[in-house]
Amino acid sequence: MRTYRHLLYSLLFMIGTLMIGTIGYQLTEHLSMFDALWLTTITMMTVGYGDVIPTTEAGKIFTLVMVPIGIGVVTYALGVLTAWFIEQGLSLEARRKRMLKEISKLENHYIVCGVGRVGEQVLQQLVAHRETVVCIESDEKQIDRLSDKIYILTGDATDDEILLKAGVKKAKGLVTTLPDDAQNVYVTLSAKGMAPDIQVVARAIKTETEEKLYRAGADKVINPSSNGGKQMALSILKPASVKYVDTIMLSHNTEFMIEEYKLPATSQLVNKSIRESNIRNRFGVTIVAIQRYNELINNPSANELLYENDLLIMFGTRQQLEKLETC
Repeated sequence: MRTYRHLLYSLLFMIGTLMIGTIGYQLTEHLSMFDALWLTTITMMTVGYGDVIPTTEAGKIFTLVMVPIGIGVVTYALGVLTAWFIEQGLSLEARRKRMLKEISKLENHYIVCGVGRVGEQVLQQLVAHRETVVCIESDEKQIDRLSDKIYILTGDATDDEILLKAGVKKAKGLVTTLPDDAQNVYVTLSAKGMAPDIQVVARAIKTETEEKLYRAGADKVINPSSNGGKQMALSILKPASVKYVDTIMLSHNTEFMIEEYKLPATSQLVNKSIRESNIRNRFGVTIVAIQRYNELINNPSANELLYENDLLIMFGTRQQLEKLETC
């Protein structure tokens, strides 16, 4: 803020000196406004082309006053401008170091590699769900568009050092949306090699790359082109159903949402059936499915028992879901 104030002062001094010089030369040398402005400028810059010079005694005396004032103002302005550029560079470096320090303290965050069209959508959804996100992007033009709510690392996501700086060993999940399949395979291999338990979702551009990404360790592979085609077909076959699902899954403004909740040993729901837990009446939440190890139980019956570490896939409002998670 202080530097900006000095920049403003220097600009005002320059304008004021030019105005005083122009008026002074018009009065003492009887020059046109342009010639007077020209003479003032070259006097302040100590250029002295010689095409326009003071000829009257009053003009020469005025010039003797203008030269030191002009040199002082220009020197001050150049000094302030130089200081501003240096400060900007130091400020950027300080912000980078501060961000690295903050990232090093993160746990259970998400890492997004690549901020193209797909990556930007991923970021929007994660931020909308109030998740902590570290973004890795090599293109500074893309970085300028990102939200202030995101931690940003400039670099190549295929570089192990960058992944370590992003906190891959302490992250909850990683999404790689790079525009090259080989890069996504490499990032997946690197992430799983450094953090075997991390959840990795990878983008595939070619269908034949999907299997390679799974072999590299990806937990889920998304092919935007393939999924987009299926979505378009379903949108014309079952428009109302698709619209409803999209509203629930993608809208930031809808009251209802789908959430996952892993039952801890301390939960009151453990070793009780859905009927005994009375979840629907107590919390207003509907259990859509239960993930139990490698088994997915769809539309569980009221007699289904709930066990420790069961992953409940539930439907309800945010308030209802939060109330259940605290029971």
